[in-house]
Amino acid sequence: MQYITITDFILLPIYLFIVFIFAAHFRNKYYPKDHPLRRYFMPAFTLKIVGAVLVGIIYQYYYKGGDTLNYWHQTQVINSSISDSFWTWLRLVTGRAEIYDVDVYNYTTQFYWYGIRTPEYLISVIGALIGLFTMTTYLPTAVIFAGISFIGVWKLYIVFTKLYPRLSKQLAYAFLFIPSVVFWGSGFLKDTITLSCMGWVTHFFYIIFYENKKIVANSVFALIFLYIIYIIKSYIVMAFLPAILLWGVGLLSYKIKDTRLILFARYFLYASAIGGIFVVGGKLEAEMFGEYNIESVATKSFVTRDYLFRISNEQDGSAYTLGDFDPTIMGMLQQAPAGVNVTLFRPYLWEARKPIVLESLFFLIFSIVVIFRNNPIRVVQRILSDETLQFCLIFTLVFAFAVGISTSNFGSLVRYKIPCLPFYTAFLIILYYPPKQELLLRKERDKSRKQVV
Repeated sequence: MQYITITDFILLPIYLFIVFIFAAHFRNKYYPKDHPLRRYFMPAFTLKIVGAVLVGIIYQYYYKGGDTLNYWHQTQVINSSISDSFWTWLRLVTGRAEIYDVDVYNYTTQFYWYGIRTPEYLISVIGALIGLFTMTTYLPTAVIFAGISFIGVWKLYIVFTKLYPRLSKQLAYAFLFIPSVVFWGSGFLKDTITLSCMGWVTHFFYIIFYENKKIVANSVFALIFLYIIYIIKSYIVMAFLPAILLWGVGLLSYKIKDTRLILFARYFLYASAIGGIFVVGGKLEAEMFGEYNIESVATKSFVTRDYLFRISNEQDGSAYTLGDFDPTIMGMLQQAPAGVNVTLFRPYLWEARKPIVLESLFFLIFSIVVIFRNNPIRVVQRILSDETLQFCLIFTLVFAFAVGISTSNFGSLVRYKIPCLPFYTAFLIILYYPPKQELLLRKERDKSRKQVV
């Protein structure tokens, strides 16, 4: 079915002009000509917009279908109900109408998914809201969708530049210019929303725990964005929340002199992060296979693994397998190193014929270089002394484990893994460059603590 039409291409230049006017105004207002971050804003924003357009065009004309077009089909159905009545449209947008209600039956029977708490339907509803201003055309809606989501990604980048101001250029590559993240994190897809919301949550946690500003209001905003992530991809929250709470406690330690309280909070959150490995693994598998008991999920994964591997190989030759494992929690945990490895460093050069292999090769080489540049002992010491490194590493490991053992196709994996790639890249960049100002500040903080104790 043709979802992108000539109307899209006629309207696209108009909406591109509008979003770039807004982007230029935002940049000029908050980042004047002498601001060091100004030069990264428009290139990153442009790539975001280009990614949104390319995703739609590739899915329409190359794949001739897929997730983004399925979401858009529902968006069109929702907005077509306005011709019936605004009340009907509002009931569909809020998900309050019963599926078999005679007033909405003509619309609900066209949905693949229904319910405001259903992630796919939520994306369609967001598209419907934006579509009110774009004549419900895909490309203009995708452009606005990407433009709004860019703000969260930019906020994430800003937080890290505040913590490591001397690394603003290098961190721009981590958060703004990773090819797979730019592409899959820009389209009319769930990944675009979750990545943006993660940026907002990180931003609000920084304000709450480090700047201590408007704690109640910012806590509410953080919870709202966490809830949106939970609706769309709940397993991200299970991996992200323990790590970011640990980070928040670390930032708070700059203000609190009671080292015993800080240590207690940290060890509690370490335990929570370990527990998150169990929960995330089970939750992700449950969402993929439709079961909610981790043991039964592992069993089903074990039974279907050969089938998925064979079908994937027959279709595009990009299947992978981590080998057999016992269909138990411990069996899954034994696959943790392999799961993390496949997420971050595979496919290897001989395993794929697509450009994604170059990105995986980069992460593998960069990781090796960082270890040898610091030596393993110093790497551990720096991680233990830096709460931001701990945050990035814990989230990356838990998330990469869950995604790696739950996916059998490199093509799917490159999309599923994008939430952890900016954090892992930032982790490597911070480790690669020896600490200077940050280390001095931390030593001064530790010295003042000892004097208080």
